[in-house]
Amino acid sequence: MTYRAHPLTFNKPAQTSRDVLYHKPSFFITICDKSGRKGVGEISLIPGLSIESEEEVRSYLDTLKTKRVVNVEDIPLTLPSIKFAVETALRSLKRDGEAHWSGGITINGLVWMDCVKGMLEQVDVLVNKGFKTIKLKVGTLPFHEELEMLREIRRKCPSEEFTLRIDANGAFGKDAGDGMTALEKLEALSNADLNIHSIEQPIPAGQYDKMAILCATSPIPIALDEELIGVHSQSERKALLEKTKPKYLILKPSLIGGLAESEKWIELAHELGIRWWVTSALESNVGLSAIAEWIAGILENNPNLQGLAQGLGTGGLFTNNTASTMFIENGKLYAQQQRLGSIVLHGQTFPFSRAGANDFKAHKGRPSWTDGIARTLVDWFQDSESPILFKTSGSSGPPRNILHTRDSVISSAKDSLTFFKLNPGTRAVLALPIDFVAGKLMLVRAIVGRWNLEIIEPSSRPACTNDIDFIALTPLQCASLLPDFPVVSKVLLGGGVLRDSLKNKLPEGIEFWEGFGMTETLTHIAARRVISGKDNPPFTALPGVDFNTRPDGALVINAPNRGVVHLVTDDLVELIDAQNFIWLGRQSSVINSGGLKVIPEVVEQKIRSIMRPLDCAYLIRGIEDEGLGEKVMLRIDSKKLNPEDEDALLRKIASLETLPAYHNPRGIEYGTIKTSIVGKIQRL
Repeated sequence: MTYRAHPLTFNKPAQTSRDVLYHKPSFFITICDKSGRKGVGEISLIPGLSIESEEEVRSYLDTLKTKRVVNVEDIPLTLPSIKFAVETALRSLKRDGEAHWSGGITINGLVWMDCVKGMLEQVDVLVNKGFKTIKLKVGTLPFHEELEMLREIRRKCPSEEFTLRIDANGAFGKDAGDGMTALEKLEALSNADLNIHSIEQPIPAGQYDKMAILCATSPIPIALDEELIGVHSQSERKALLEKTKPKYLILKPSLIGGLAESEKWIELAHELGIRWWVTSALESNVGLSAIAEWIAGILENNPNLQGLAQGLGTGGLFTNNTASTMFIENGKLYAQQQRLGSIVLHGQTFPFSRAGANDFKAHKGRPSWTDGIARTLVDWFQDSESPILFKTSGSSGPPRNILHTRDSVISSAKDSLTFFKLNPGTRAVLALPIDFVAGKLMLVRAIVGRWNLEIIEPSSRPACTNDIDFIALTPLQCASLLPDFPVVSKVLLGGGVLRDSLKNKLPEGIEFWEGFGMTETLTHIAARRVISGKDNPPFTALPGVDFNTRPDGALVINAPNRGVVHLVTDDLVELIDAQNFIWLGRQSSVINSGGLKVIPEVVEQKIRSIMRPLDCAYLIRGIEDEGLGEKVMLRIDSKKLNPEDEDALLRKIASLETLPAYHNPRGIEYGTIKTSIVGKIQRL
């Protein structure tokens, strides 16, 4: 075992009725097993509240680190923070990864002591963040000011919708110069019709007789908090609860001896009919996530306990907190693995949820080009049964509609996430039209993968300004961003031919991939890495996809998770194995010239160096010929060349050793070469 000190510094002074905290002691311990696995736990101390001192902790840790075996049971209850740290470190080691749980834990929002204006502003922030239970620290302002403040808060937060808790930290038992007893203050709060859920520790701990009287007579339910610290034996605990008879208990594991000791308090509470909830003791994210994982397991097995908000919303208090493995949304604490992801428009974020989809659709500042995105989001979260409509791009015939099941669409998204190693929290950009499969699947990948997806208006030159992890582009869009390509980790190119002229300009330090797929396969079922100056490798299948060919060389695709079984394509390939192929061209483009088959795409690739100086679009196609049936022609989208230049061009092509004679164009024709909306050549 090793340890290190990590004092935590508050973002701003944390004031309670006890004192003001600017920083607090904290230690991280690391426990290793024989295989090298590690577990981390936290020792959290609160000066004036923890029963052990920082010096005592250091002394015990120095002894503990000399031992070969560490047992929680050997640590005395007089060192509860160390007991908690070792217990959670061992749980961390056994888990071998970050703390996680399913679903969200309902938590309260916390309002620290401040002036009235400052506390009201804190309430507004919590309400806007979706908290429904709000806890306020009280006891440092004059009582009449706090009473008026609570009235104002209740006006803002009606009892039908919001739960209010207050925490006096013993302040009502101290002489505040107002001549009021603790009971009189509780009665005044009750008479104000504030409908306060509970008050934590109205008087200082250790006054059992006075606390028992208060619990019996207070019109506001009392929750014991500091009262539990330092009570070690189960018999003492039971005696305390039977004497005081509180309505609630507040359990702070790192102050009362850890998780197992907290569970002993819970057993007693259930036996005596006392309700309870758990709060942090100002731990960093290390201790907080350990408590959250533990309590989530208890709540999952006890649905009747889930209505009470836990006090676990303290992760943002420190300037030097550890990296968070959690997030809070609408008053619930989630493990990072559950992050919903979001869609970002002009800097405004909308979570991937039903409510987020509706908010995005209703957003007044949303431009009209996002209408399709809004419809897709709302449909996705409101209708989980109906098939999803896709429209083909028209590159191989007239555009048509295709339906895919939701499960197939999700499978396609998951295949991409796995293949490209895209994790939750990925920063991505949607720059493609939502009307076609490439754009729609980018949105679905973001939803399924829990990305942060920025949307920008689709155009030939996308306005990419932020650093991102992943983007899908057409070759035309990619070329428009050169030479000052945005800062991005991975780029997926598709929807058009990736020519060498573009490939050789691609910047280093970015992963460029070329996808192969179609609407029928829910975008790419294969991809290959593209590197400037290197030959293109074969296309490799995504997970769950395999290939074969028909005798005529047509590619056959099997992707059963996407609902694709024995799909015969229009693509001619050289099959390497069931997961790899080299693309040659389209069968529908094949020219039958005198009984010999010519694949236009192959010819176009081989003549690219000769055509490059013309700097124009070109293609190879067949036209009717009485003798040959079809003859090979070169079509150029440029001004007509003079006869001498035409002859010279055809002779250069004919001189290529890699091009069989029957592949040579017999002539040149001129005209517009049309492309689809995503940049694919329309040969028909």
